Amino acid sequence: RFNEMTPENRQQIRAYLSDLYEVMLQDISNGRGISVDSLRQLANSATGYHAEQALASGMVDELVHRPGVLDDLRERLGLEEGEDIRKISLTDYANAKNESKDYSISNKIAVIYAEGAIVDGKANPGTIGDKDYVTYLKEAREDDGVKAIVLRVNSPGGSAMASENIWKQVELAKEAGKPVVVSMGDYAASGGYYISAAADSIFAEPNTLTGSIGVFSIIPNASELLEEKAGIHFDTVKTGDLSADFTPFYALSPQATRILQQRTEEMYEIFLKRVSDGRGMSRDSVHEIAQGRVWTGKAAIDVGLVDRLGGLDQALASAAALADLDEYRITEWPKVKDPIQMLLEQFMENENARVNAVLQREMKEWYPMYKHYKQIRDSKGAQARLPFVVPFN
Repeated sequence: RFNEMTPENRQQIRAYLSDLYEVMLQDISNGRGISVDSLRQLANSATGYHAEQALASGMVDELVHRPGVLDDLRERLGLEEGEDIRKISLTDYANAKNESKDYSISNKIAVIYAEGAIVDGKANPGTIGDKDYVTYLKEAREDDGVKAIVLRVNSPGGSAMASENIWKQVELAKEAGKPVVVSMGDYAASGGYYISAAADSIFAEPNTLTGSIGVFSIIPNASELLEEKAGIHFDTVKTGDLSADFTPFYALSPQATRILQQRTEEMYEIFLKRVSDGRGMSRDSVHEIAQGRVWTGKAAIDVGLVDRLGGLDQALASAAALADLDEYRITEWPKVKDPIQMLLEQFMENENARVNAVLQREMKEWYPMYKHYKQIRDSKGAQARLPFVVPFN
C-alpha cells in the first residue's frame, strides 16, 4: 500500500476543499438567492434530504412528479396541453455537428485537447501520451495557417518526463511566434500544470483544481507479501552494489534510496524552474506555493499561477487578441474518429478495453479510485501527478 497522508498533506487538502466549498456556496447563493451563511447552515443540517424542508428553505421551487415537470416545460415552450416535447439525449447532443466552418478564412487557431493522465509514449483514449502530443504541437507550430494555439488541459498529471517533453513543444511554439493560451478544465494539476506553465496566458474555472507542483517516485516492495503470504523466496547473485535494487522483490538499499531521493529532488527543481520562467516568479516564490499544494482556480489567481477566470471561449478570444486576429476558424487536435470506429478499435484490438468496460460497469463510483491506483502502480519514473482522488458528493 502507499504511504498514509501526513498531517501536512491533510491540511493542504483540507485547505483546497475549503476553498472549493466557498466557491460552490457562492455560486449556489447567486443562483438561488440564499445567503452563503444560510446555505452553510442548510448543508450542516442536511436540509436537502427532506423534500418539504428543501422547499421551505428555497433550495427547490416546487415539489411535483415527472408529469408536472413536463407540463411546466410545455407552458414555457408555448405548447398545447399533452403536446409532445421534442427531446434529445445527451449522447446525441454531444455528437451534434457544429456549424460548418468557413474555409475561406485562412487564419486558424489550433485547439489541442489534453485530457487524462500524462503518460510516456502513445496515447490511449483518456490519456495524454507525450509521443502523440509532441506531434500535435509540432504540427500546429509548423502549420503556416495556424496563428495561435489554445491548449485545453483537463489532467491530474502523470509522468514527469512526458510532461517535460510536452512543455518543450509549448516553448518551441512560442519561439516560433505563435501565442499559446491554456484553458483549464476540472483539473490542471501537477503534470497538468507543468505543461501549462509556459503559456502566454492561463485561464481557469473558479473551481478548477490546479497547482500541486511536486514530484514523487514509487518503487513497490512486495517481498514481505510474497514471502509471508505466498511462500515465495528470492535470492540473488549480484555483479554490482545496485544490481538487485529498483525491483519489487527486495527492499531498497540505503544507497538506492539516496539515489532515488536525489533524482526526485532534481526533477522537482526542474519543475520549479519551468514555473518560475513561465510565470515570471522567483524560484523561492514558486517553492512557497508549491510542495504539492493544490489550489482552486480562483485562489490560484491570487498566488500567480493563473491569469484570469474563464472557459474555452474566453481563452480563444485571448488567443485571437494576442495573434491580432479579427476573424479565424478553429482546427482541432487530436482528430476525432467516428464513434463506431473508436469502439471497434478499442474492443476488437484491445483486450484491456473490454476488461475496463466490465470493471467500470461493476465498480461504478469506485472505478475512478481503481483506475487511479492502477495508473500509479503501472507508472514509470518520477511522477508529477495528484496522488489522490477527490470524489464530490
